[in-house]
Amino acid sequence: MSPGRSTAGGGGPEDDEGRDGMQVREDTCVPEARQHEATTAVQTVSSYDLLGERGLLRIEHDGEYYTLRLTRNNRLILTK
Repeated sequence: MSPGRSTAGGGGPEDDEGRDGMQVREDTCVPEARQHEATTAVQTVSSYDLLGERGLLRIEHDGEYYTLRLTRNNRLILTK
């Protein structure tokens, strides 16, 4: 394991459990002020607004076409 990485049983005062149950070190977390900057810098669009009633969107990128679709299991799949 590399230095600075927490082990599952580490549990020091600087460690905390993340959402997925893995250990997260406080010194690797993004400060609250920077989290706000990151979230305000990125535009958020609802997948339902993009996909419409059909649950399908065709995307052109650099001369190539991709399809973004909503599956029956409510997951998104991007295919070329």
